[in-house]
Amino acid sequence: MKGTPAEDIARGFPSFWTSLPGTFALSAAFSCLYALGMPGYGVPGLPFTCLVPLLVLSTTSANARQAARRGFFAGTLANLLLVYWIAYTIAVPGNLGWFLGGLAALLVSAYLAVYVSLAAAFAHRVRRRFGIAGLWVFPVAWVCVEYGRSVLFSGFPWLLLGYSLSEHSLLRQAADLAGVYGLGFLLAMANVCLYMAGAKAALGERRGILLHLAGAVAVAAFLLVYGTVGKVPESPGTPGETVRAGIAQGNIDQSVKWDPDHQKETLRIYRALTKEAAQSGSEVVVWPETAAPFFYGWESEMSTVVDAVAAENRVPLIFGAPWFDPSEGGRYYNSVFHLGARGIAEGRYDKRRLVPFGEYIPLRRLLFFLQKLTEGEEDFSAGRGPALFTVRGKPVGATVCYEAVFPGIVRESVREGATWLVNVTNDAWFGDTVAPHQHLAMARMRSVEFRRPLVRAANSGISAIIDERGEVLARLDLFRKGIIVADIVPRTEETVYAKTGDIFAISCIIITILFLIIPGRGSHGNRSPGRKSRFV
Repeated sequence: MKGTPAEDIARGFPSFWTSLPGTFALSAAFSCLYALGMPGYGVPGLPFTCLVPLLVLSTTSANARQAARRGFFAGTLANLLLVYWIAYTIAVPGNLGWFLGGLAALLVSAYLAVYVSLAAAFAHRVRRRFGIAGLWVFPVAWVCVEYGRSVLFSGFPWLLLGYSLSEHSLLRQAADLAGVYGLGFLLAMANVCLYMAGAKAALGERRGILLHLAGAVAVAAFLLVYGTVGKVPESPGTPGETVRAGIAQGNIDQSVKWDPDHQKETLRIYRALTKEAAQSGSEVVVWPETAAPFFYGWESEMSTVVDAVAAENRVPLIFGAPWFDPSEGGRYYNSVFHLGARGIAEGRYDKRRLVPFGEYIPLRRLLFFLQKLTEGEEDFSAGRGPALFTVRGKPVGATVCYEAVFPGIVRESVREGATWLVNVTNDAWFGDTVAPHQHLAMARMRSVEFRRPLVRAANSGISAIIDERGEVLARLDLFRKGIIVADIVPRTEETVYAKTGDIFAISCIIITILFLIIPGRGSHGNRSPGRKSRFV
């Protein structure tokens, strides 16, 4: 007699995995494998296996709702290991206490888990409707949900699956084809192959085990071969083509950063660091986000000091500072300024992707009682578009802080002609947690996706100069004051990802929707009996 759908789906797996202890064990396995494979922990190999427990959870569920609940629980645990630093940010720099900090970390983890839940429900549904072969479309659905959380509700693409390869010099190179979403697709495919091998092992089908293991190996082999053969060759450049870039990392304590009595001391520190960088041959020096802790251009005494730093060292300066625009009723911006070697302002970029509750309060009329975490009572406004700086005749694209985790923002600058990239940030908000390492890893992926060098200046670290292959040429670690200097080679070619953007991810959304609406085989959505899929 034919069993229930849950029994049919779980066939071949030990009954333990369908029990409550088994559910907890699988959830814990997914959480640990997923989180520990990410930057900040960086255990090698885990990204190729982390989704297998989730697939077992999904396909052994009694129905899609149970799969979604299991996925939500597992996803919350996994993301809590990755974004626990939110508790520190709220509690210590934000001065709102550990209770609210812990609650915020839990809520963000739960929100991110919604997307894991959707992927789990999808896996159950296609497994039930199309048989085990339906799971071959799971990588498409995984890209779909990752893209969804990158764009919905202002987007939070923090640590998508593909970022787990950001610290591997060969495996990350395929990001220039379809971005971090393409890497996530390939990793999800390898995980499906391992799941299939496990299912065959449970059924004692030896041939199927080897076939699907070979599939997982093929994914890893493709990444390695592409990273070796398709990797952009390292170019030393020629005189006149290279730019010697310097970064000044002031390591200004967050508790005194905005204290008016400390402003002159802050500028004294950056003045000395800039002089040191110029003496080391820097042709441009980059300061971090809001390194000038005042409204540049409006506070004349402090602004004159910054201008003089560029002029006396005869070196262009790129630095972060807030900006006030009196037009349209008055707007505040988190900006990046470019001073020429004569100390004259030549450009400004206004941050476009703001941090909710950090730089502005969403739904301000409804949440009128809340105050943003950053200094000042007024919300920041979003900038209107990319603004390129010209340094030594080469266009430069700038981003501020968390904007570096949005490939689309960087792509706009590259399409406008940026030959190298600048990212200014203040990761002092994160303290000594995994977050600064995660933030750097995500910014690093932009260099690979678009084959552009990146100069990343962070107030308290981690500052880094990164080449177009994602290799770190120089870095200054957390809570250190100093400079780093390295030669970068501006580049003009466009990668496949730069040309096509998120077409691959959008295609995955369309395919996912189609698989949700087309009918499965057999009655009541079950496979017709007596037919064995040729794909397993």
